[in-house]
Amino acid sequence: MRILMISNHLGVQSGVQRYVQNLLLHLDLARYQVDLFVGQCPPDQASTAPALQAAGVQILAVPDHKKDRIRALWAHLRAHKDYDIIHYHTASKIGAPVCGMMRALCPRAKIIVHSHIVYPPLTLAWHAAHLVYQCFADYFLGCGVAAGRFVFGAHIDQKPNFAVACNAVDQSRFHPDAAARAAVRARYGVAGTDRLAGFVGRINHQKNPLFLLDVFAALAAADPAWKLLLVGTGEMEAEVRAAVQAQGLQDRVLFAGVQDDVPAFMNAFDVFLLPSNFEGSPVTLVEAQGCGVPCLASANVPNDGAVTDLVHFLPLDAPPAVWAATAQRI
Repeated sequence: MRILMISNHLGVQSGVQRYVQNLLLHLDLARYQVDLFVGQCPPDQASTAPALQAAGVQILAVPDHKKDRIRALWAHLRAHKDYDIIHYHTASKIGAPVCGMMRALCPRAKIIVHSHIVYPPLTLAWHAAHLVYQCFADYFLGCGVAAGRFVFGAHIDQKPNFAVACNAVDQSRFHPDAAARAAVRARYGVAGTDRLAGFVGRINHQKNPLFLLDVFAALAAADPAWKLLLVGTGEMEAEVRAAVQAQGLQDRVLFAGVQDDVPAFMNAFDVFLLPSNFEGSPVTLVEAQGCGVPCLASANVPNDGAVTDLVHFLPLDAPPAVWAATAQRI
């Protein structure tokens, strides 16, 4: 059976790509021939390609520009019409006409569209996209019900061809690990008596890093034992670094950059902070829980990612001091 999987890019910092990697590395690749159609790996990130290629996945890396990627997909499907399944990871309105293009070029393929995001507002263009997706796709998946409803329509979860595909992580990698905890904390000068708040992800508007920093400032003011370790990079990193300097927190906020050993860093944290402006169902939240770390997330993060009682939610209009007190308590 031939499968074409379409994703964003190969960087380890992408939650969608980590989901794709988890999925494909646990698929019987002797039974299924998988081609992975993706954009180029960002230069500031490690690539998931080596592990996937070693497992037998064929990587089709194409330009990152959306129009160039659509043209490349059109050319590929014109020459390869024999796919049995096309699994399309999507989070955009433009994905709807792309779905129609896939149906026209590969009429025999079963098309699965898979939503990973919720980012309001839900515009008129989105409502049009809902109708187009439903015209051409055979099956609908969402990392949660909210993600499915946002990308595919308000009542998509009532249809028999919709399912939630949970952002599961590998428990053989994400589990409490005292040795990894000690090693990471020693590397960054975090003493045994220190408390370490942590974040893993893109440092961008979605993740709300300036509010995260305000929360940490309140936390540090209440208890000088706290430090903050940020794992990842992004377009707001320079702005966050400037805010760290402005608040006099440069000795207490640590920037680790992009790391591929996420379980070790999760284990180093005493609390995981995720005050996102919007999310689908973040993989990082499940990863933190796998490592036994208490988590404090914004109410904008759908609660279907709370698979244990380690996760606590607060609204973004709650003052940073309230967030800090809650982080201290949990």
